Amino acid sequence: MNNFKKTTLSLVTAVAIGFTGCGSSSTDAGVTTDNTPLPTDTTTNNTPSTDTTLPASITTDMHLTSDKVWLLDGKVIVSNNATLTIDAGTTIAGNTPASFLAIAAGSKLNAIGTLDKPITFTSKKDVDGLSSDNSQGEWGGLILAGNAYTHYSNNVYEADPTINFGSADHAHDGDSSGDLEYVAIKHTGFKVSLDKELNGLSLAGVGSGTKIENIAIIGGADDAIEIWGGTVNLKNVYLYNGSDDSVDTDLGYRGTWENVLVQQVKLDSYNNHDSAAMETGNDGDTITTDDTNATQVHIINMTAYVKGADVSMKFDAGVILENVKFISDNVEIGSAVYYRGADVVNTGAMHVDGAVEFYNSNHALTADNAYAKINNKNDDNLTTAFSDWTLVAGHTALHMGSAGSYALDKNTIPGVNEANIWKGKAGTNDPLEDKTK
Repeated sequence: MNNFKKTTLSLVTAVAIGFTGCGSSSTDAGVTTDNTPLPTDTTTNNTPSTDTTLPASITTDMHLTSDKVWLLDGKVIVSNNATLTIDAGTTIAGNTPASFLAIAAGSKLNAIGTLDKPITFTSKKDVDGLSSDNSQGEWGGLILAGNAYTHYSNNVYEADPTINFGSADHAHDGDSSGDLEYVAIKHTGFKVSLDKELNGLSLAGVGSGTKIENIAIIGGADDAIEIWGGTVNLKNVYLYNGSDDSVDTDLGYRGTWENVLVQQVKLDSYNNHDSAAMETGNDGDTITTDDTNATQVHIINMTAYVKGADVSMKFDAGVILENVKFISDNVEIGSAVYYRGADVVNTGAMHVDGAVEFYNSNHALTADNAYAKINNKNDDNLTTAFSDWTLVAGHTALHMGSAGSYALDKNTIPGVNEANIWKGKAGTNDPLEDKTK
């Protein structure tokens, strides 16, 4: 979701819990260790390991090795310009649904896995073998914050108002919040309060100096990835079984996603607007038309298997789409593109610079039933997806590039090369999870 507020937010006690050690001995660094050996691991090096609980606050550089499982017992924040480095093959696990890891603005996360030894963020329940492949909401998620341009002032992360992010200018747009490669994030999501949830991966004001590549978000009780402001780019992204939006961008975010595979499974809503493969917007109609700071995600090569909405657009937003394919089994009319506000693409940020395709297995799509003729946030329904996507002649909202086209057909464009997308499993591009469950 995207309901950021300028005022102080309150958290439920579960998220605001302090650090409590759960082991039998402590080190000077504030890390609590359970020295009881776990069962022998027959899949790796056949040596026992220990679980080590991270401190609630990390303010100096810290290095996590792969010889143990690192536990999050509630909120863990890396701050004070510290860098958290995680070795390839390491597992980080949340003890409770309210457990999450946040990298504050100015600090960094360097989590560089490999195809054979990815880094896994998951739940303790999953580590103990008690999760199903399609589980959601077993721990909170991963948050990266930065100082890149973001709409509004005094932005705070919706699930924890102690995490500030963003700037009113573009001086920090090139900043780095670290490097994430071959990282799987599994079974996330926790509702702190109404419209304030933890996502699989939250990126808040993150700059383009951050590297995010070969990322698999598997099973989430809210959005798979949500981005508020910033300029970070993503490459080779797999988003499986997020219950709300798969790709959600807000607050002036401008960045490029290249090679994206989306698969919706268990959703909060199966209507034509709430749980979308792609949602974009801002919190209110506050941007001047054609403002170059409007939210605008650029997606190159994406295939989305959709059960909710294909594209849901809110205020003052746009997209640039190239070789993007939506394959849906939604039974509702108007589920291809739905507007949720009167002023959606009037900023001039809407572009189709390559081929875009919509297909629905439940009914043959026509312009009359693919694009919604209403919006559900305002009484003013004059600006609708139907008018922008079908009455393009003389219309300035939808900008067609030289190669721009869109079709209501299944086989017009290839979308992403699915075989080349890493799906979270070590050593292969095969799916980590069993889609039959």
